[in-house]
Amino acid sequence: MIGAATEVRKKLKELAGTRGSEGRFLTVTLSTSRLDDWRRTVPSFLNSEFNRIAKELGLDKEARRQLQKDLDFVKDIVSYDITPKTQGLAVFVDGAGDINERIELPFRLINRVVVEPYPHVRPVVHALALLEPFAIAQVSRDESRLYLVDEWGVTHEDEVVGPHLRSTDRETGEISIREYYAAARQDTLVELHYKEVAAALAKLLEQSGASRVVLCAQHDIASAFRRNLPEALGARISAEIPFDAAASVGQMVASARAALDRARGQEVAMLVNQIREALGPGGRGVCGFDDIHGALGRHQVQTLVVDRAYRPPGWRCLDCAWAGLAQTECCPVCGGEVVPLSDAVGELVRLALLQNSEIAVGENIPVLAELGGVAGVLRYG
Repeated sequence: MIGAATEVRKKLKELAGTRGSEGRFLTVTLSTSRLDDWRRTVPSFLNSEFNRIAKELGLDKEARRQLQKDLDFVKDIVSYDITPKTQGLAVFVDGAGDINERIELPFRLINRVVVEPYPHVRPVVHALALLEPFAIAQVSRDESRLYLVDEWGVTHEDEVVGPHLRSTDRETGEISIREYYAAARQDTLVELHYKEVAAALAKLLEQSGASRVVLCAQHDIASAFRRNLPEALGARISAEIPFDAAASVGQMVASARAALDRARGQEVAMLVNQIREALGPGGRGVCGFDDIHGALGRHQVQTLVVDRAYRPPGWRCLDCAWAGLAQTECCPVCGGEVVPLSDAVGELVRLALLQNSEIAVGENIPVLAELGGVAGVLRYG
């Protein structure tokens, strides 16, 4: 099992550069959510896909036997080795090359079986866009909490409280009494508390590597807190949700994730608009499958943006790096043998991953569809 998002990224990059030993690499993604009757349906799904792929590829007896062995490895994992929290499973297998890796995720994946020269990493790359750790700042005038959230849930919690006094009770003697300096007449102390929360938040982000913050507070408190933030820290607040005293921590985290997803979608839409404005000679915008593939061939793509639903079939050369959408008998570049790809954009994602390009995933963005479903920001004009 691979748990942390950083480990997933590292493993995916290694896999993306690994070619199947016999020119075939098996990639299986499955939903293993409790919402699905997956233990009953997955085995029949895998058998059906195996028969379809073996027929389409025209595998000989030995190749079919090896692919069946690889598929049996996946079946064993599904039958005996899925943790209860897992909702999505990705398995990458090349038995002849002694490679078998699995990645378990906290949300569902589409059931898919792919056999291609390289691992089909796109589904997990898409998942990584949702797996980045983030912080939640639950702020009040005198008592605040900071949460660090990873792909599975809350991993760290800090409490930041305002000042308190020592006072004497006539009956019990000296006791600690917290004074609620959050009253409007104590604005100075409230601002001091906000600054202490900001300092603790900055430290949490630095130590964890998280880059985004969701602010949870009543609207007037959120506005006042933002005014006391340094500019660099304020820029990291990606979303805001209202404070609900009756909500559990789990409910707050779920609301924060949803707000963060909406914020990411808005950011991607803005980026696509900027790419459209930067198209043309001398600009840093590029769009369309062929132009994106050419820019990746020159290691020029800084950010790749793909439409989540755009999965056109295509072709790839076995002898060079050429890939295209149009069917061809041989490679137009080197004349080599070409093989079909079930998702040609997945090849763009694989190349971008190898080049450490940032990969953004868009959904329901009309401008991105107009640009051909894929677009990018070049490293230079």
